[in-house]
Amino acid sequence: MTRIVIVFFFITCFCSTVSAQGDYISIGFGPSMIYSDNSGLYREFKFKIQPAVSLSINKQLSEYVGLRGSLGTQIFNSGHYTDYNPNPKRIINWGNEDQAFGFKGMGYIADIMPVFTTNPNASGMLMSTIHFYAGLGFGLMYVSRDLEILRNGIIDNGVIVDGEILKTNETDFLPLIPLRTGLSTNLSGDWDFALEFVLITTLSSELDGNNIKYNQIDPDMSGQILFTVKRYFGSAW
Repeated sequence: MTRIVIVFFFITCFCSTVSAQGDYISIGFGPSMIYSDNSGLYREFKFKIQPAVSLSINKQLSEYVGLRGSLGTQIFNSGHYTDYNPNPKRIINWGNEDQAFGFKGMGYIADIMPVFTTNPNASGMLMSTIHFYAGLGFGLMYVSRDLEILRNGIIDNGVIVDGEILKTNETDFLPLIPLRTGLSTNLSGDWDFALEFVLITTLSSELDGNNIKYNQIDPDMSGQILFTVKRYFGSAW
């Protein structure tokens, strides 16, 4: 994925000068987190922050609407659940159901969506220094993860004193619904920069290797905050 990002970056750098608000390639990077059954206490802000990267290409269909395809990757790490919420009975019950209390892994994401943009540049003329964009689409995530499952756990005075931790590796393809919103500069040039917020909702509770659905929201989700660089190419609107 890193090589692909580098190649696209240099290709866009050597493209000829064009007017803004046409088709574009964008690269984004920033922090991310997950919302799942075994990955933290969200009300107390106890969860792992991990990096995420995205690469997108946007075909502008009209002045306000584009069709955007994206590839991305995100590191997943639930952390040690016992550090966040020392509830040994829950961990033992999960183990009895062959469900993980911890996991680490990578997610590789591909999606496509229509994107609506407010107040774009018209024929390269500056209309506003900042514009807002949003899109909703559909995609697929390939997940490779290492799981930790407690078997035959024993509790003494509220503490797990014995048991076997089984470590396994699993892979999955998960359908997902991505939502993107962002604020972008509107520089009327070849480059723009954006702060993008991404919410990825999977259509299952399988992301973390635990499907008991402990949380109030059933599907597992991930969130990303990405600093994005855009390079325009082709004809402007």
